[in-house]
Amino acid sequence: DYASPIVVDQYDSLDTLAETANENPEHRILVDLAAQTHDSLVRWMDESGVLEAAGDLGVTITYWHVMDSGKDSVELLKKLLDRFGSRLSYVVVLNQIRSENFDILNSSGEREHALALHARFVTLRRLHETVINKIDAGSTSFWAAKNKSSGDVGGLGILERQRVKVWLNHAYDQLDGLYL
Repeated sequence: DYASPIVVDQYDSLDTLAETANENPEHRILVDLAAQTHDSLVRWMDESGVLEAAGDLGVTITYWHVMDSGKDSVELLKKLLDRFGSRLSYVVVLNQIRSENFDILNSSGEREHALALHARFVTLRRLHETVINKIDAGSTSFWAAKNKSSGDVGGLGILERQRVKVWLNHAYDQLDGLYL
């Protein structure tokens, strides 16, 4: 009921974000974009003066950067921080879903760069590989994986669903700690 598609390379589609924020100041708007959309999003933000307009509207923009353990994530974080600096608020999500090793980030200096800009960090813990693969293969939501029976969700058994519950509880605790 709340989701609406956005076409990232069409300004009129992206503009609906600002219109919606202005018309519904009591709501939070979450925009979930693939990493490959960064350049289109930045171009729209620059050419449309999004950050200036957000300030005029009293809207706060928080950019959530989801990190995996790879070099590409670190390079995208650097690009983001260098481009926007202190003009944005940041949450960096250390996504351990597939790996817990963030040595590339830790040795890059970008963690310190983000912290200097008052970025907040949260950790999305690793989920058991068999469980994540079943969820992924079935294109299942985490809610469904937690709540549906094994016959409904790709064969998740009782303890696999319990692992999802434990994992989700940790994720919610991490988000609650941000005080958003």
